[in-house]
Amino acid sequence: MIIVADEYRALVRYIENMERMQSMKKTLSLVLVLLAVLAAAPTQAVNTNVILAKGASGAEVAALQERLLAAGFLTGAVDGRYGDGTQKAVSSAQAALREKGYELAVDGIAGQQTLTLLLDDQVMEPFLTFGLGASGPRVISLQKRLIDLKFLEGQADGCFGQQTQDALKAFQAHLAGRGLQVSGVADAATRALLQTDADLSGLGIRAPEFFDDSQPLTLSDEYLNAQAAILVDMRSGRILYQKHMDARHYPASTTKIMTLLLAVERGFLEEKVVLPAATGEVPRDSSLVPVYPGERMTMRDLLYGLMIRSGNDAANAIADICAGSVEGFVDRMNRRAAGLGLRGTHFTNPHGYHHAEHYTTARDLAILTINAMANEDFAAIASALVYEMPATRKRGVLLIKNSNELLIPSSPFYYEAAVGIKSGYTSHAGFCYVGAAVREEQRLLAVILGSRTRDRGWNDMARLFNYGFAALNR
Repeated sequence: MIIVADEYRALVRYIENMERMQSMKKTLSLVLVLLAVLAAAPTQAVNTNVILAKGASGAEVAALQERLLAAGFLTGAVDGRYGDGTQKAVSSAQAALREKGYELAVDGIAGQQTLTLLLDDQVMEPFLTFGLGASGPRVISLQKRLIDLKFLEGQADGCFGQQTQDALKAFQAHLAGRGLQVSGVADAATRALLQTDADLSGLGIRAPEFFDDSQPLTLSDEYLNAQAAILVDMRSGRILYQKHMDARHYPASTTKIMTLLLAVERGFLEEKVVLPAATGEVPRDSSLVPVYPGERMTMRDLLYGLMIRSGNDAANAIADICAGSVEGFVDRMNRRAAGLGLRGTHFTNPHGYHHAEHYTTARDLAILTINAMANEDFAAIASALVYEMPATRKRGVLLIKNSNELLIPSSPFYYEAAVGIKSGYTSHAGFCYVGAAVREEQRLLAVILGSRTRDRGWNDMARLFNYGFAALNR
């Protein structure tokens, strides 16, 4: 074959391009990691020519606190105020740097030399890298990201134990071809990929943030944030989707579904009641309507306060009024649960405040709620968006509004078909929700338990509803 000069040159360029492409493939993994590391490098919002000391405040102090937090010296909140905690953290950092051979005064004042060293990634790397045995906010941040990416189960407790190390190793092994070392240590490259907005969507990680919502029927457990979930066709009772539906979880304020059911089954909703002393006998950090001992109102008003405001004070009042005591009402709750076949449920109070022996399952909550929604009074109260509680001698008119974002048109999480019913949150339970969705003749009920945040919970509910309607229409 004869090749003329122009064709020869073109062929040479083609071969060179192919060689470059092969070389690029080999280095692409390293480039991805390097870009992520660069993206994670802190911007020097702190002017190293200033002196920051106790009493200072503002963005520069906040940036300093972020750095101290990442290095494990600060355990308090990043609030932009240079108080005792920040001063102590700076002193600890200065002492640690002195041990590394840097000449620094340990005075708790962030002057030019201290700030320059603190903002130098190379100098700070021994402190920024952490592993087994570490604790504090930076470990919580790491754990939360591993939970979101479905490498770690459970809660972010801030203690870097064996479970966290195994999860981190699994993440590193998954990305080992991208240049990560499988060490179980949060080194710079690992932190960069976990703690920045580095795009991991093309790396085969099945996690909620990578789900394609345009394909609702491809939903699988990895794409739900909640630890447990169930989706039921309310018309037939058929389970359309479930994730660990029989695992025990703390229900938080979804407990109030049972409280409301027992109250409406008792009847006499227009009866005027005087709220008992038990109304005020709730933990100090309880959610409140508020209502007060000695107030006089209808039982219906009290029930709307229970559900819309999630008032623990209302729950105690209802319990005492219906059964003569809170303890007697809790006994009724457990007997009713047994009668409904709720095998994984046990109540210790009428409101859901955390107790180790107060638990339920996603399946049990679904059974309870489907039965409860057959009661017209329950359905009306549990789906209400707003209610005006008339004035009493102890307060004026109280307009209460439902804050569940699936139901609020202005919310980014608004779901047009959504109806009620009850949310709940405690630090032990995470975010929980029991909700319905209705389109024409189709009625769905979904339950989620143990979502890390409300926003993630709303996303789960939308995905479950979308899956349900798609499944019913296929």
